[in-house]
Amino acid sequence: MIATGKLWSAVFSSKALAALLVAVGLCRQLDVEGVRGGFSGWQPCRKAVGCMFSTRDVAQYLHLSRTGYRLGSKNCAFYPLWPGAIHLATLMRGRRPVLAAMLLTNALSLLGFWLLYRLVERHCGPETARDSLIVTLAFPGALFFSFPYSESIFLVLVLLFFWGLELQRWSWAAAAGFLLPMTRATGVFVLAPLAWWLWEEQKVGRGKQKLDDNNSEFANAGAEERHGPWRAGQLALRTLWRAAGRRRLAPWLLLLCPLLGYAAYFGLMHLWTGNALEGFAAQKFYPNSPSIANMFDISGFGNALLNVRTLDGMTDSALDRIFFLLFLALLWPIYRLNKVWFWYVLPAGLVPALSSWFMSYRRYIMVLFPMFVVLAVALRRTKSRWLFWYYVVLLAAIQAWAVKQFVSFKWAG
Repeated sequence: MIATGKLWSAVFSSKALAALLVAVGLCRQLDVEGVRGGFSGWQPCRKAVGCMFSTRDVAQYLHLSRTGYRLGSKNCAFYPLWPGAIHLATLMRGRRPVLAAMLLTNALSLLGFWLLYRLVERHCGPETARDSLIVTLAFPGALFFSFPYSESIFLVLVLLFFWGLELQRWSWAAAAGFLLPMTRATGVFVLAPLAWWLWEEQKVGRGKQKLDDNNSEFANAGAEERHGPWRAGQLALRTLWRAAGRRRLAPWLLLLCPLLGYAAYFGLMHLWTGNALEGFAAQKFYPNSPSIANMFDISGFGNALLNVRTLDGMTDSALDRIFFLLFLALLWPIYRLNKVWFWYVLPAGLVPALSSWFMSYRRYIMVLFPMFVVLAVALRRTKSRWLFWYYVVLLAAIQAWAVKQFVSFKWAG
């Protein structure tokens, strides 16, 4: 009860969540007619409150939730799980898409914050968990936990995946691993932390195996005396098979889940558009044309890194590049804190920067929760709460300004 009280105290004291609750309150005024203009492009109508919450990517998600995927559409660049969830929520809310999407994203965000708090509390203690949550909510990109972007559902799935590994709930990890690649391309990168976790578990299991082998010799000897050699052999094989299923086979089968999820994504795109790679082809409609080829264009990446002309522009943002440098600086502390988390953060933070040349990078790092844990740990080591709150207030002020940009139909990340 004490830990739960600290959790909700941290959540409701943050500036970010205050903005989130205001958004939910305003959302009660939304209707279907007010957001139809938001389906047509980047600049939806400005007459209804609903239009303020259906700008940029939200308009594309809402459009997909209504009409689905079509060959040649730029909307094919978006992955299907989130618009599918909006579609189901809209049916439950009486065909009011923006209201349904806002309620769904905020509910998922609250669930994600709770899962994050408990996971960090398990590893680092309640004080670090509280500070990690506050830092997460204050970060400028946290505004996308309040609006119908895919960040909220991705965060929940990632944390369920890690909780599945923590508690050895293979069904949790399997379901999350399957759904993550259908939420965002970086979802498939949970393969890396999963492989590392399995390797660490295998090392630990080697020591236990010797003890199990010794115990099984005594057990088999006793079984042979009671049941005879043939029956004793059957019992030994059955015991080994069950042990393999519990300790070895089931965890290793998890490696298939992200691959199957990605295969399902390609299968669905082929079913809907006739081209399994239509999502990749649609990237040409967007600035910097995000692609794997960009990752190998060293000169292009260098030029993009130095292309700083505005504070928060679409392709020349100083904020996105500062946060990328922060990501690089935190890699070693994350590795020292938790190697499994490191192997999640490394590809999930590096590939978006290399493939899209920093566009929307402040949004991509919001689901890299170990970054905020390490920041909270570093700020706690200073033993200066005024420095911690100075950092939080500064970031929250930038986020408040970004929220103003977002609802004013301007670029906010």
